[in-house]
Amino acid sequence: MLHTLELFDFAIADRVAVQLGPGLNVLTGETGAGKSLLVDALALLAGGRADDGVVRAGRDAALVQATWGGDRPLTAARRIVRDGRNVARVDGEIVTVAELQATLATRLGIFGQQAYRTLLDAAEQRGLLDRHLDAGAAAAAAEAVAAWDERQQVRTRLTALREAARDRARQLDLLRYQVDEIDAARLAPEEDARLDARLTVLRHVERVREGVAGALEALSAADESGDRPTAADRLTDAVRALAQAARHDPQLERLADEAGDALSAVQAIGDELERALTRLASEPGELDRLEARRAEIEGLERKYGSGVAGVLAMRDALAAELDGLTGAEAEDAALADREARTTARLASAAAALGEGRARAAARLAPAVTAVLRELALPHARFEIALEPLPEAGRHGAERVVFRFGANLGEPLAPLHEVASGGELSRAMLALHAAAGSTVATLVFDEVDTGLGGRSGRAVGEVLARLARGRQVLVVTHLAQVAAFADHHLRVDKAEVAGRTVTRVASLAGEDRVEELARMLAGDAGDVARRHARALLRDPTAA
Repeated sequence: MLHTLELFDFAIADRVAVQLGPGLNVLTGETGAGKSLLVDALALLAGGRADDGVVRAGRDAALVQATWGGDRPLTAARRIVRDGRNVARVDGEIVTVAELQATLATRLGIFGQQAYRTLLDAAEQRGLLDRHLDAGAAAAAAEAVAAWDERQQVRTRLTALREAARDRARQLDLLRYQVDEIDAARLAPEEDARLDARLTVLRHVERVREGVAGALEALSAADESGDRPTAADRLTDAVRALAQAARHDPQLERLADEAGDALSAVQAIGDELERALTRLASEPGELDRLEARRAEIEGLERKYGSGVAGVLAMRDALAAELDGLTGAEAEDAALADREARTTARLASAAAALGEGRARAAARLAPAVTAVLRELALPHARFEIALEPLPEAGRHGAERVVFRFGANLGEPLAPLHEVASGGELSRAMLALHAAAGSTVATLVFDEVDTGLGGRSGRAVGEVLARLARGRQVLVVTHLAQVAAFADHHLRVDKAEVAGRTVTRVASLAGEDRVEELARMLAGDAGDVARRHARALLRDPTAA
């Protein structure tokens, strides 16, 4: 419950502290005294637009502060600085205006002439009905929102994929060609190194063959005449001679053994040279074939990277990119399937939501009609129509339309086409009275505009009923409404030090009689006082 509202240098309110109580609180006073100023301050506190024009002339800043009691005490404040930075606080901590608004959303609801006009908004009408959905329908509403949001994400991705489809097709063709070109070459790791080594030999094979043959001849191959001994021949003679000498001189055995090893080494080298000559005997056309292979590899290297290793690495990268683009095609199909499934989810949820709305409308509309008839509209009829939409959307498959008729025999029509300002304010009051409210403190300004007498009493009765179990604050000019108050506050203007200021006083006893008499007759004559006392004894007898 809202306990106190304090204004400092707010318009003509220099220092005003208002104490509020449970039940119905009424604000009365002469026109221009500042009654709506308090409502404006509460609207600002609830997150309304700040304008430094509310700062009292000659002051640098205005402050609005309120406290709530109950299980969750709370203090909220807004400071409006002229030509400076405005500040919002909750329990002393600086917050954003959005955070302030969210904090007070369930604590404070303000309804003035502009708020009544919001009742004409289609989204507001849908929201008012949906607040009275049963648990199953509320779950369907949440599911419809979730399905719609998911489908929008899917469609956004699908659109991006399909817009890029033409470029992707061209890229796929190029990537497939490049991968196939590399694969067709059947490259082997380090093939280029082995190929270069063999080419080097083949390109100089005659010189290499001459060198190997000369070495072989010098080491172990005898010449045709047999006149020139080879290295192997000489070593054989040396080994034989040393072996004979070692029989008589054991110290020569080591040299004989080493000479034998040298002979074996020379013979082994000769064998290797013979094999080398065999290897150097190339196949016909081998050089041309290897030159062609080297040219093929060089062509791939110019396109895809340095060396066979570079080409193969590029091939893996191209294949990965190809898989990614191919995956995009698979993703398109998966997303299309997901879109169909979310559309089915949305349709199912929207159908359940529509059924729930029909149930809520059937409960709410007659109750609102009954309250409207209490509010001096004896022939009023209120209906909630559910008009089908071409397809289910985020908020279901129907448009919620409040239909209203105030006069006997007249057809019902959308609220925005037929309701006057006074009828709108009473429709808003009837909706809250019939359906209840999740907001702890409701503030009504100008709810009784254009009413009087019996219709004013009816508004007072409904406000008093609405105030059972919650706090209601109403600005009124009707004594018939004020007589129902649990707490009566009067707003006056006074002159202090040559300036006009607003003052708020809590009324009881004769002070309250005097105020009701003024509201009834413009003065506090005996007749007006008697009438005021009668109202206070029994407001319903007015």
